[in-house]
Amino acid sequence: MGEKLMERETMAVLPNFIQPFLTWLTAKPRKEDLEKINKRTPLYHVIATSVLITFGTTLAIAGYSSGFFVPWLLGFVLTTSGIKQMQVMICHNCAHNMVFASRTANFQFGNLLSGFFLLKPFAIYKKEHLLHHDHKTLLTDDDDTLSFLKGTVGLTPNDSVKMMWAKLVWHAFSPITILGSVTKRVASTISSEDRKVSTLTLLFWISLIGIFLAAGQIELFVAVWALPVFAGFHISSTFRLAAEHTWPSVEVLEKRGIAFVSEATTGVFIGQALELPESASALNRSVRITIWLLKMATFHLFVRLFVMVGDTPCHDFHHRRPKSKDWPNYITAREKDLNDGSKPYPVNYEDHWGYLSAVTQNFRNYRDARPYYENIATDLQGVKA
Repeated sequence: MGEKLMERETMAVLPNFIQPFLTWLTAKPRKEDLEKINKRTPLYHVIATSVLITFGTTLAIAGYSSGFFVPWLLGFVLTTSGIKQMQVMICHNCAHNMVFASRTANFQFGNLLSGFFLLKPFAIYKKEHLLHHDHKTLLTDDDDTLSFLKGTVGLTPNDSVKMMWAKLVWHAFSPITILGSVTKRVASTISSEDRKVSTLTLLFWISLIGIFLAAGQIELFVAVWALPVFAGFHISSTFRLAAEHTWPSVEVLEKRGIAFVSEATTGVFIGQALELPESASALNRSVRITIWLLKMATFHLFVRLFVMVGDTPCHDFHHRRPKSKDWPNYITAREKDLNDGSKPYPVNYEDHWGYLSAVTQNFRNYRDARPYYENIATDLQGVKA
């Protein structure tokens, strides 16, 4: 990836028609994008994500039915992307009461999506998410992100960076952990205190499976729907959560003030620098651009579609402005806030380019935070004694 930060303007050498795609892919706008802002609404993202899921499942059905692996695989990726976006953008903002004007509508729609995709019951998710936004509990055992990375994936500050990556990859792809994830999701629905929602969710899934069984198409159901809903979602979530937050210095962690809020999350932009030396020949420049485009259109596009979906590259904007109604325009909203200085935060936004590089840096920061967690453990032992 390289350590050099990429400026979005380095792509200005490319044709104008490709710029909107690059803005979405990188999640980083050009100056021109800020001057011509197309306001999007929550409904836009609900519809766009629904279309993505529909297209993905249709493509997967066509690929599976015809015996062609590539269309099915692409359908799997797109369907998973849509499901994950429904959770990380729509359900998430329903929890903040920012998709619909009515709090009741937000809660009901959150319940509907959670049931349809068999996610964590919405009432539980909303309660846990409030703790995630509390500066007193963020990056502690009461934070659902850290509890997942620490308690479920098994990361510890004593691990080497390589060990952390190994644990992350194993947890993401291990059939045992995927099955455990499915079991946990079903169990959380069954044990939900909201018996009405729990019953309706289970009846929906039992009926859906029954319909495919009766039609003799249970394999199609598994290949086209169950795999993205369960395996795809699990894999995507595992890699996504490793990039969600980072660890500031021990001093900032201990104070847990406004600096902590601004430094605990960075922008994770998708891509790498397009380096074009002024002395390079026309042929050399063409080769460099071609190689760069291939990387952007393969690995980085996959990361954007499958892992860093929706507004997740700009998650730091959400933590600084959790009540911003401009969240549907996350790319330009974050950039405008950055240009304005992100007041009253004492530290402006930090741009980090490349998913792999960002997660590796997060793991290094977690190791550096070891004294902080050791002090917490010592204090807890003192209290118990």
